[in-house]
Amino acid sequence: YSNQILEPVMHGIVIEAMNCGLPTFATNQGGSAEIIVDGISGFHTDPNNGDESSNKIANFFEKCKVDAKCSN
Repeated sequence: YSNQILEPVMHGIVIEAMNCGLPTFATNQGGSAEIIVDGISGFHTDPNNGDESSNKIANFFEKCKVDAKCSN
């Protein structure tokens, strides 16, 4: 799940995605930044740096190719 909303609110959908066990990528700003511990319970992305964000997501899925049990 990827949430790139910039507004500084608590995102219930991020919590629901995490509870469902989905790999969760959300902005490093606002409520999402408070919910996610980067690299542990999900991943922070910089909404102002598309290359960095897309690389973080791509690297996660590359890791999953070699580790079928990969998760957040």
